[in-house]
Amino acid sequence: MPFRNYGYSGERLFPIQNSDADNIVRIWINNGTSIDRIITVSKGKNFSEHSELIEIGLTKNGKRKFLTQEEQKPLSGIAKFLQTVDSLNLFQYESQEKFSPALHQPFSFYVIEQKKDGKYHQFTFNTDFPNKNEEATKFTALEEFIMNEFKWEFKLN
Repeated sequence: MPFRNYGYSGERLFPIQNSDADNIVRIWINNGTSIDRIITVSKGKNFSEHSELIEIGLTKNGKRKFLTQEEQKPLSGIAKFLQTVDSLNLFQYESQEKFSPALHQPFSFYVIEQKKDGKYHQFTFNTDFPNKNEEATKFTALEEFIMNEFKWEFKLN
């Protein structure tokens, strides 16, 4: 049967506010390259756990766009990942202010969304990734947590 008529638990790029999942986190990442990454991790009463990585970008010559979508679970597992996210209390985070990116060096841009028990929250932040000389903040700690949980091929030429 070609139809997928069931509740939306975050496996597609629909707004997570409409998700039927009890706990869902979506992380939008651009590390200053031509590839945007979208990580979605969800868990619900009526649905199995779900975790995936979507990459959208340009080929090396920049003439063709691509989209890849693959299951990718956090290193610690979905339940432990969501438990750690809950302990970070992301609903208290506000979007970062006063970030001045330099035009001659890369920086990363993140959009974090979370919906849990019917409550939705979203915030944005920047870091100086891949540079290691930036001052540690709650945002750099969050970035490090995400990078440690999800490993993908990342090259800077």
